[in-house]
Formats: sequence, C-alpha cells, structure tokens
Amino acid sequence: MPLEQMMTLKSLRVRCRLTQEEVANRLGISRRTLSKWEQDSSDMPIKYMQQFADIYNYPLNYIFFGNSIALSNNINSNSNT
Repeated sequence: MPLEQMMTLKSLRVRCRLTQEEVANRLGISRRTLSKWEQDSSDMPIKYMQQFADIYNYPLNYIFFGNSIALSNNINSNSNT
C-alpha cells in the first residue's frame, strides 16, 4: 500500500483533472467559495470535508489534518519515501 502524503485542495483538484467549476458544482457551492477554500480552508464548514475526500479519492486525514508539508501538484507514486 503506498504511503499517503498530505495534499492541498488545489493540488488534489489538479491531480484529478477537475476544474474549480466542476468541483463546486459537485459540492453545491460557488466557484468563488471553492477558490477561497483552496487558499485557506480554515473557515470551511466541516460537512464538506468528507465530500472533498470522496471527490478526490484521498484520505480525509491527509487533506485536512496532516502535519507534514503539503506537496505540489506533482506526485511520484513510485517513490520509496
């Protein structure tokens, strides 16, 4: 099983090749709200956290509660680190 690493909302969206508009529509929010949360998710209602994890197919803990430095948009899944 590959080691999961902390990711930002924006990097996960880009990794999934989704636009802000597509994700916002899935969440039932405006693109502007999504853009704001991608910059700072501290004021995001908790009810959206699991939805982000489901959309991006990534562990919730590594999106919102990780204690490592967030990765860029590039992921090397063959990495041994």
